[in-house]
Amino acid sequence: MNPILWAKEKSIYIIVFVLLLLLALVMAIFYFEGMSAEAARVYVQALSTIATLALLYYAYYNVISRQQEDIAHLELAVRPILVWELEPDNSQARFTYKTLKHPIYDLHISLLLGSKRKVIEERHLDVSESNPASIRKLDITDFLLEGLDGEKSGLLSLKFSYHSEVGGKYEFLFSKEVVKKPKGFLFQHRKIVSAKYPWRSEAVRFED
Repeated sequence: MNPILWAKEKSIYIIVFVLLLLLALVMAIFYFEGMSAEAARVYVQALSTIATLALLYYAYYNVISRQQEDIAHLELAVRPILVWELEPDNSQARFTYKTLKHPIYDLHISLLLGSKRKVIEERHLDVSESNPASIRKLDITDFLLEGLDGEKSGLLSLKFSYHSEVGGKYEFLFSKEVVKKPKGFLFQHRKIVSAKYPWRSEAVRFED
């Protein structure tokens, strides 16, 4: 096991052990080296305060960890899977999205290309397996042409945020290269940039 990881996991035990050693040292100096009772009392109080704060932090950390585990178990039971695709349709561009397994709520999609932004919002998106009509197919040709602004290619950013049935918020950031062809478009190099899950306090970033 990595020594640093082991030390981090056992940090509370290491701190308590060190404090006990210091306490024993203070008592030894008091009995054998003639430390005054007032000085010994100050040292003991300081060590007791440090030990109390360490134990309180450890208890708080355990509570937070337990809450994160509970949230993760609950969310995984109802976690929706948002599926999206951007593809050419003859001379047009078709943006399709749907949800699998579980419905999603308060869906917010932001498409950014160049200086142009397109926002899509839905209060509720039903599961496509049980309701095929919930599959969304949007023509975003005009948006892409305006975003490219005469350029042959550009990087499209796609940001998704939505909630599960139990209220957990999910956020995802993707990018995809858009290439303008003489007739239609070419979409390539799809990449996930970051992902934020309800059971994590920070977003997960995916580096090259």
